[in-house]
Amino acid sequence: MKNLADVLTEFKQKHPLPGDTMVADVIQKISQDQDLRDFWQVHQNEMKADAFEVKMMDLFEYIQQKNAQAQGLPSLYPGYQAQLAIEKGYPQVVYQPSEQMQKKLNQKAKLRTYQVPKAIAQADLAQIAEESAQDGDRTPALTATIQVLKKLVAGEAHYVPGLYLAGDFGVGKTYLMGALANALAANQIGVLMLHFPSFINNLKATFNKPNQSLEDLMVQAKTVPVLILDDIGADTLTAWSRDDILGVILEYRMQNELTTCFTSNFNLESLEQYLAQTRDGQEPVKAARLMQRIKYLARPVTMAGRNRRLES
Repeated sequence: MKNLADVLTEFKQKHPLPGDTMVADVIQKISQDQDLRDFWQVHQNEMKADAFEVKMMDLFEYIQQKNAQAQGLPSLYPGYQAQLAIEKGYPQVVYQPSEQMQKKLNQKAKLRTYQVPKAIAQADLAQIAEESAQDGDRTPALTATIQVLKKLVAGEAHYVPGLYLAGDFGVGKTYLMGALANALAANQIGVLMLHFPSFINNLKATFNKPNQSLEDLMVQAKTVPVLILDDIGADTLTAWSRDDILGVILEYRMQNELTTCFTSNFNLESLEQYLAQTRDGQEPVKAARLMQRIKYLARPVTMAGRNRRLES
């Protein structure tokens, strides 16, 4: 196969073009692109004789998208970079994720959420830290969260307990834990953030028709490296949800020393009272047993502040 300059010359001789046609403009841009010329030089022996005629517009697409990305203009596939490859003797445009996009893809692969607010996807510890500089009420909770993050990212050999984040409605508990989840996933640490009341309600609805995705979610809740159980205590408690779901998850995670975090409107004392009361009456021993697992898995932190949910 000839080099690109010879190929272009032969094409012009074979297909005479007026100087102001679109095809003439395409050929001119192809001939001037150094990256494309270098690619052709390297791969000229791999290409078929009609490679330029068949794939001319693909080559032009490569130039257009490469230039758009370099200038920060809209492109066909935002976050992906245009590159050239050879397939069956013809040049092809392929799109590879940029470094920033690859980080997002890696983060998405490591993070799973279930029934949590959409805003959690944008939760960022750095932004919360900036806001906390003006609102000191959240500083203790933020500091504790960052400490957990640092220990997990450092890969400490010993067990890293999570946080039991208690506070009033709307102070940002879920958002803070969402920021932790995003930071963990960005550092390639698997994390599941699960809105516990929704999970329980949906499990109840599948008693007579097993749901594989929920069963898989139950397995992941037990085994994922970091689990965040959001809104503990907001569901209508039953002995089944307490003992067969929450108890089973926490027992496995305690035995295997897996980092677990919680958010709740209850402090630990109030949570124990809540866990003791079911339709079968008071069961303080079972509640105390479950609380021992929660206290092993997480350190209590109170989160204060104004109700941002009402403000928004």
